[in-house]
Amino acid sequence: MAQWQEVQQLPPTHLERVHQLYTNAALPMTVRQSLADWIEDQDWQQAAEPFSSHARMLFHSLLTLLGEQLGSLGPGDEDFMLKHNLRKARIDLQAAFEEHPENFANLVANLLQEERCILRRAQAKGQVEATPAPSTASQSSQEQEIQQRLTEFRTALQEAERAFRHMEDLQDTFDFSYKMYYRPGQDHSHDPQYAQHIQALQAKLQSLDRQRREVVAQIQQLLGRSETLRDFLQQELSAWHERQQRSCLGAPTDTCLLQLQGWFTALGEGLFQLLQLLRAVGELRQKVTYEQDPLQSELPLLEKRLQEQLTCLLQSAFVVEQQPCMPNTPKRPLVLRTANIHIDRDPPKTRGFRKFNILTSSSKTVLVGDSPREGLVCDFQYLTLKEQKGGGSGKGSRGTNEGPLAVTEELHLITFTLAYAYCGLELKLETSTLPFVIISNNNQLSSAWASVLWFNMLSPNPKDQQFFTTPPPAPWPRLAEVLSWQFQSTAERGLSREHLHMLAEKLFGSKPPPDSALPWTKFSKDGAAGFSFWAWLDGILALLHDHLKQLWKDGLILGFVSRKQEKKLLKVKRSGTFLIRFSESVLGGVTCTWVEHPESGPPAFRAVVPYTAAELASLALPDIIRDYQLLAEENIPENPLLFLYPDVARDEAFGPYYSQRQEGILTKKKEYLNQRLIRVSSRQPHETWQTQEELVMTTEDLETLRLNSGGQQPVSPGTVPGGDRTPGTPQAVSPGLQQAVAAGLGMQQPGSQIPVLPSPQQLGSGSLGVLQTGMGDLGLPVVLQVVQVGPGGQGVLPIGGGAVGPLLGSGTAELLLGNGAAELLPSGLGDLEGLPLQEPELEVGAGQLEATELLPTLDDSAVLLDPSDPFLPQSEDVALPATASLFTADGDFPPLHIDASDFQ
Repeated sequence: MAQWQEVQQLPPTHLERVHQLYTNAALPMTVRQSLADWIEDQDWQQAAEPFSSHARMLFHSLLTLLGEQLGSLGPGDEDFMLKHNLRKARIDLQAAFEEHPENFANLVANLLQEERCILRRAQAKGQVEATPAPSTASQSSQEQEIQQRLTEFRTALQEAERAFRHMEDLQDTFDFSYKMYYRPGQDHSHDPQYAQHIQALQAKLQSLDRQRREVVAQIQQLLGRSETLRDFLQQELSAWHERQQRSCLGAPTDTCLLQLQGWFTALGEGLFQLLQLLRAVGELRQKVTYEQDPLQSELPLLEKRLQEQLTCLLQSAFVVEQQPCMPNTPKRPLVLRTANIHIDRDPPKTRGFRKFNILTSSSKTVLVGDSPREGLVCDFQYLTLKEQKGGGSGKGSRGTNEGPLAVTEELHLITFTLAYAYCGLELKLETSTLPFVIISNNNQLSSAWASVLWFNMLSPNPKDQQFFTTPPPAPWPRLAEVLSWQFQSTAERGLSREHLHMLAEKLFGSKPPPDSALPWTKFSKDGAAGFSFWAWLDGILALLHDHLKQLWKDGLILGFVSRKQEKKLLKVKRSGTFLIRFSESVLGGVTCTWVEHPESGPPAFRAVVPYTAAELASLALPDIIRDYQLLAEENIPENPLLFLYPDVARDEAFGPYYSQRQEGILTKKKEYLNQRLIRVSSRQPHETWQTQEELVMTTEDLETLRLNSGGQQPVSPGTVPGGDRTPGTPQAVSPGLQQAVAAGLGMQQPGSQIPVLPSPQQLGSGSLGVLQTGMGDLGLPVVLQVVQVGPGGQGVLPIGGGAVGPLLGSGTAELLLGNGAAELLPSGLGDLEGLPLQEPELEVGAGQLEATELLPTLDDSAVLLDPSDPFLPQSEDVALPATASLFTADGDFPPLHIDASDFQ
């Protein structure tokens, strides 16, 4: 939204200030309204530089636009006044700024800056602060009091000026009569009119004396009014300094100087006007004086008193508007870092090569009209700090002083001095910054900021540089307010009462008294978990700033919740309800805790290992919550995070924050599968906490393996029976297939021992399952593996060749092979005795086992598993017993001839 539109939507109290701003401004509000967008798009500060050609170009462009605006208005009555005002404004602006357009640029830049200041003040008042703010009625009452006293002061000053002019007329009359009629040393006894002239001259002198005494009394009254008004302004200035301190700590307060500057300027103008009046009265005293002249005795005292008031007012008006800070940490001022600047650090050894020093100027000259804003403003934007080393040389020397304080507890000040000269008044003004900490490395920033917080929160003296020799404890109510400001400034949401109660219990135990106070050492140095309370909080602030700011601002993160409290909140909620809280044991960690209600027994509470900035830098927390998977005892992956506390559906709460997934184009040939990083946790039946694993899983071809319970024994997720893999040995890679891995794939030599896999994973009783193949390379099946299909019965599952599958009959076991494959069988194999199997028989399907009817009495089944599937058991967990091979002797297995035509 444009700035002028925001100004027009201000509340009446702030809109009145805008009207006051443009009441005496050389730029009429009509012009500001008509050319609002164009005015805001120009760089008036750059144009305000002296002798700037850009200022002249902008000024003439504005006059041209005003002419076009006049031409676009119709002849109707509704535009008559607007045309008149615009035409008058164009003529006035051209007459006032034609010779010096840079003054016009300065004027516009100042008006825009003050508009922004009024907007910031309105926004600051609209925000909810942690502490109750003073009522608007009291603030407006204070402002009205100051404004009323300023008006009375101006009125009294005008009365004094009129009295001075009347006194000047009386003195001129007396001076003329005195020079005309008073002739001392002559005999006037025979001149009757001379006595009358002397009597009239005496009356005029008495009138002049009365008028002089009245002017002196009015000046004394004005000085008394100004002193009272100055006291009011000092109170407002002290309140502004306090607001500035709180603003440095992150409080959402108003630090705009516009109104205060207007009051100081008005009083200063009145006092300088009074000073000129006193000097004019002094000139009259030099022309005419007499015995018991009130000006002779009172005027020096009045002028001294007035100069004291001016000195005090100007000294108070010389303030540091913006406290020093580093460019990369604007939210944490008063922490500065030393810098080393080198030029030609290793210059060439060439004769005549010039050498230079880098100097940063510490002084500036400010003239009236140089600043784009009203008043005298001097910006020191590029200052360099460099530590002064002591006399000792060597790597171990710290500096000139090695005191008992740590580097982050040393407080420093920058003092600005101003040689002020105006209207014959020459003063040396001085002001200082708030104490700040100087660090040499960014890892000291957190501790330094803790010192800044503690000092500005507790020190009554803003120049106490020895504050940390005996730092006082902080009352918990005040500390809680400051901590809330940190979260408000970092993530635009402060701490609630529940948050602060949890922190108080963490610091002072359960049921902390309201007058609890925290020592400095416990806040910033000591900590039972290996880090201090402030280090823990600062880690959370950094995590919010970098990764979780919007989630915290929108209230999706519950944050500070103890384990006891989270169980109390979740136990009454339905299964899958989760909350997000900060970890108490991991610096800068955030975790999710959810509740599960079993069929019997108390509810179970589970949480994942806290995520830190390292994990969140690669995967945002909303995406983690959306794709999080938990492997249960049956190896079924599921997302346990269903409802955000108190009862909001997960996708409804976090849907706006999910990262956009790229949709695939069906007509486009894809060389790679899409992949997505998700978080997976595994849980065993008797384990509460498990470590999490990061898996890259395909988004298109990942199928869920669902196994029925029954005779299956629980194994660890991801385990494949068979122990370690050896290169060149057959391994189960894709579900339902066997494949040779890496080097060593070749023809089996006669007499070689075939590696035998242990007994495969079994299905539940009464079912026969078939695993479908996934995406990947189709390996060569090179091994026959015996699988157990029922109690007391055996069948042989040949892989490769024409048909695949055991033929199960009532009394025999036969192998079905493709054409020409019978010669490959060993001689002893035909003598195998068939074992009895359960009825009914299974029919042979096309290339895979296919059950037309499930065997109701079949107790065990078997499938081939994929060792690369993360949802299946791994070898390091629970090993299954091995099944003996059919071929025990080296010579029992003949060489195999494998041809590509054997596979379909």
